[in-house]
Amino acid sequence: MTHALVPAAKPDLCLEFVNTRYWRGSEPATETLNAPEDLLAWCEANRAHLPATVAMVAEHWRAHPRDAARALQQSVEIREAIHNAFAQVAGGRQPDATVLAPLNYALAQAPGRTALQPSAHGLAWTLPQMKSSVPALLASVLWSAGDLMMSGKLDRVRRCANDKCRWLFLDDSRGGTRRWCTMSSCGNRAKAHRHYAKKKAEG
Repeated sequence: MTHALVPAAKPDLCLEFVNTRYWRGSEPATETLNAPEDLLAWCEANRAHLPATVAMVAEHWRAHPRDAARALQQSVEIREAIHNAFAQVAGGRQPDATVLAPLNYALAQAPGRTALQPSAHGLAWTLPQMKSSVPALLASVLWSAGDLMMSGKLDRVRRCANDKCRWLFLDDSRGGTRRWCTMSSCGNRAKAHRHYAKKKAEG
């Protein structure tokens, strides 16, 4: 395949990728990467790659379905490696070498960022040769994970206080006191539960 352009990633892109599996404290958890097409749709929707690159990989996978199936499996393995590392961070612990090993292995296979190039979507990183490898496809996700691990925002990585949810997020609130994935979902559930418990106790 020819070269590809990778847009600049959001600092928390790696956490967005981790959350393609959610309600991790429930049985069963909710999985959204159920087919190779789901992975490509996520990459395009989250600007992990430009649409032309996604289309190029999709064409390759249609012609090589076994490659597509292996790529999906490897993507899930990379996602879980990222999750395990940041779950320890969110739990107030520094990831140990064992937990970091799968993430480091994926990072070592990811292409390096060596050149910027203008595009219709703004500045982007250039991958000299966009192969069908998963570390290349998820390059911006892996870069994001490495950057966040080494950034001053690492202590802002949180896990939703709803133990059935366990969504990971970057707390960008002013006081750093955000507890919920979103107030409209888990936050309101907790508020309603407290209200119900209080009324029942008063009852």
